[in-house]
Order: sequence, then C-alpha cells, then structure tokens
Amino acid sequence: MGTSEFAVPLLKKLIQDHKKPQLVITQPDRKRGRGQKLSYTPIKELALEYDLEVYQPTSVNTPSSLDKIQALKPDLLVTAAYGKILRKKILNIPKYGCINLHPSLLPKYRGPSPINWAIFHGDSFTGTSVFYMKRKMDAGDIILQSRLSIQPNDNYGTLFKKLSEKGAHDVLEAISLIERGKDSPIPQNDRYATYSHLITRATQQIKWHKTADEINNQIRGLAPHPCAFSYLKGKEIKILKAVPTEREHSSVGRIVEIEKFVGFLVSTGYRSLLVKEIKPQGKSAMSAYAYSLGTNILNEEFTDQP
Repeated sequence: MGTSEFAVPLLKKLIQDHKKPQLVITQPDRKRGRGQKLSYTPIKELALEYDLEVYQPTSVNTPSSLDKIQALKPDLLVTAAYGKILRKKILNIPKYGCINLHPSLLPKYRGPSPINWAIFHGDSFTGTSVFYMKRKMDAGDIILQSRLSIQPNDNYGTLFKKLSEKGAHDVLEAISLIERGKDSPIPQNDRYATYSHLITRATQQIKWHKTADEINNQIRGLAPHPCAFSYLKGKEIKILKAVPTEREHSSVGRIVEIEKFVGFLVSTGYRSLLVKEIKPQGKSAMSAYAYSLGTNILNEEFTDQP
C-alpha cells in the first residue's frame, strides 16, 4: 500500500527481490495541473509497468475493501506513504501483521511531515523506522531503525530521496527477519514522542524576525516544493536556496545589499541571509542576482501581505 513518490523505491525493491505483491493498493487518480487532467499516482504507474493488479478504493476501510484483501489471505501487508489510516479490521487480516516504513527515528516526528520538520529544527541526523502497525498513528513496535546524517546542503528533496531509497532496503531487511522468525520488535516510549504537523501556507511563510539560520532551515525544509515564500513589492516570491551569513543590520526583512553574480542580502532578526535562488510569482526558478538586475529591489522590504 502506497501512493506518493516516496513509496516507489520500495515497490521497485520488492519486485527486484522476487517479492512481487499480490495486490497494490493506492489512492484514487486525481486531477492535477492547470489542465486538470486525471493523473495516476506514482505507485500506480510503476505497478502497471510490471503488470501488477492495482486497487484504488475511495476508502480502504469499507466492507468491500476488507473482502478483497481477505480473499487474498496475505501473509504480510506493507505500507509506505499511503496517506490513509487503516482500521483494526484490516490490521488483523495478514498472518504476520502489517508493517510500515516511516522516514524518522520514531517516536520522534510521528505524523505526516517528518522530513520537513527534521530540517526545520536543524537536526544533524534523522533516519527510517520499520514497525508493526497498530491503530494509533506511527506508534507500533519497531522492527528496525537506521540512521542517516543530514548534510548542510540537504533540502527536503534530497533528503526525501535518500530516505526513500534507504527505507526500501530497510523494509526488505525487516521482511527477511520476519520470514526467519528473527524479528524482535521493541515498543516505542510515548513519553519521547513528537509530532510533525501538516505543511500549510502558514508553515511556508517566512517571518523575517527569526534568525538567518532558522529561516534558512525553513527554506531548505520546503525546497524544491512547496517552497518558503514572502512578499516583495506586492508579489509572492518563493525562495529556493539561501545561505546564512555573519553580517548584521539594524533592519528586518530589508534587502540591504546586492552581491554581484551571487544574489541579494536580506536582514533578519539575527544576522543576514544571502538569497541565491528564487521563483518569482508567475515565473520559473531563477538566480536571485539575475532577478535583481531586472528589478530595482535594493532597500526594498519583504512583507507579510501582498
């Protein structure tokens, strides 16, 4: 069971290791883009490429979905980035239970956005967890975990890719342990649980009174999509790449300097941020310096409203 791009390396790995699933369950096709064309989920595209049966219920917890899964008499149900909560009746169907891949070192960062929040908080490492599912979200007993360093130049996109690929290997290792009866699941300590909340427009909007480091972590944690943003001269500017500096300025949110061939410097609550890559409203991504050449922005201030 999976939907997003995060689950693709796992399905590929299962296929390569001769563990083709009997059934691939993914969310329904959705309309996307300006043309509102119906698009397959990334998991459906891969499943069809390998002639796997695909099932796309509006709700996987309905009696008809339960009947379909029960009819297969599965040994194990594997999920990754499916996007829906499974009820107890489904969790009880497989002979050996249901396992899930989560991109954090549980119980830290339970919830939907663990990769983003690890970067937001400036963590130096994160990891993956494979665990037995139970009704409470991301709270099941852990089969195995592996740690991954977060590099200073990592953003959401690069860390997403690393964790999805690492997680695919971890799930296969967990399956091997289960097959050999060597799994020793460890209960999570709920006292240490933290939660990663959904990414909203409020999460994306830059507050320039924060420090340069904090804002840079926000930018990294949202790049290359959906991106951190602010308003300049009445228009939305998405910021894709920046670097904290040690330079200080008495203002907040003002473009205080244009650095030739590099970008522009914005004052923050503590030190300044060198903005290198942006996406202006209605335009493609471009270098911040190139943008400064076409628009007079020196001494302009970023604002909270258009």
